Amino acid sequence: MNKNKKRVNLSSDTSNVIEKQNSINRIINESTPFDVIEAYKATRTNIMFSLNSEKGCKKIIISSATSGEGKSTTCINIAKTFAETGAKVLLMDADLRAPRVHKYLKIPNEKGLSNVLAGFDALDDCIIRNPDFNFDCLTSGALPPNPVELISSKAMQELFEEFDKRYDYIFIDTPPVTIVTEAVLLSKYATGVIIVTRQKYTMFKLVDRAINSLKFADARIIGFILNDADDRYIYGSYKSGRTRRLSRSRYRYGRYGYYAENSDSRKYASAHAATKKQEPKETEKPNN
Repeated sequence: MNKNKKRVNLSSDTSNVIEKQNSINRIINESTPFDVIEAYKATRTNIMFSLNSEKGCKKIIISSATSGEGKSTTCINIAKTFAETGAKVLLMDADLRAPRVHKYLKIPNEKGLSNVLAGFDALDDCIIRNPDFNFDCLTSGALPPNPVELISSKAMQELFEEFDKRYDYIFIDTPPVTIVTEAVLLSKYATGVIIVTRQKYTMFKLVDRAINSLKFADARIIGFILNDADDRYIYGSYKSGRTRRLSRSRYRYGRYGYYAENSDSRKYASAHAATKKQEPKETEKPNN
């Protein structure tokens, strides 16, 4: 696999962002606005073109720099969009700490990925077929005390080898890159990684850190998706610097706070906060 190919922008020029949807219903359906559906279709097309030289099953990680950026719903919607083409698609929730896929799809989570990796249940007993979306789903399963060990186990490698025989595309929802290491560990099996960001929320420094972590693991980043975007901040606002200021949002651990307390991300956030206290306030320069 060639991991040094040119990184592409997954959004088209006319629909280069996925619009903000109601927080209760972010899964695309019949009532979803046309431009949102077209944005996902454009994303699908660009993923296909960026991976057209890859043979066999394409395994794509959908992750983010931090929590709350919409990676799980984005992963579900992309999987649904690919399934509409008739491809054999699996959606796998590899977030063994704070899984969300089963909640959005309203399906059981008693058995899943962790059960298979630990040898408690057979794969076919854990895969759920979603008749509404026409793709298979492997939820996270029971939350294990050792998620990193399971993800990096021999059983994980054997599972992907089995998936290669069954599917055309696998979309993998992982925990955020900067908080825990699962996304980086799984990247060695993946064809590519997509990073989901969110306007007025994601910090540039955290995105940079996520990119550096993935590059260190020789992962192939094939693009970015911007959620909750406002078009007026996409075009014509770079000269004034408004885009930079709007992206400075407070970093939150969200539902990963428990795990982040023992991770390098907590040290990073503390160091960043200490540095910020010492910095003098910026004086806004008038626009030329």
